[in-house]
Amino acid sequence: MLKEKILLSVAFFKAAEMWMHAAHHLIKGSSFIASHELLFGRIYQTVSEDFDKLVEKLIYQFNDEDFACPLLISSISSSILSEYESPANQREEDIYMIALALLVDHMKTTENLRNMLVEENMLTLGMDDFLSSVVNQYESYAYMINQQVKR
Repeated sequence: MLKEKILLSVAFFKAAEMWMHAAHHLIKGSSFIASHELLFGRIYQTVSEDFDKLVEKLIYQFNDEDFACPLLISSISSSILSEYESPANQREEDIYMIALALLVDHMKTTENLRNMLVEENMLTLGMDDFLSSVVNQYESYAYMINQQVKR
């Protein structure tokens, strides 16, 4: 049960990376350059790096290579992505709104991972620091997206 919940968290990182990467390609409008490079470009690159770090930490901590299994992760990620509208063929404003919803859910999932590890007495100092810093960065991205939505 714990492993499945952790895999869900790992897959959410991959789903967020894929969605934000697509938004990076598909954003349009008057703020295209800023949103393409400085917002969605940064977000998907950050999430990609965070996915990598999380998987490495989990493989080390649990000695379980399933946390890096592309078949498992892509299957779960696909299920997560199906809960959000694709950024393809969306208006600029809708891309921001969907991105914000996904990012907020991703932060909640990351916080839930931390809480699960605490409950199981398996939260290492390094993992705690990593998960906290991830959410801290994503809160900054959520702020940026939210400010864009307020136009």
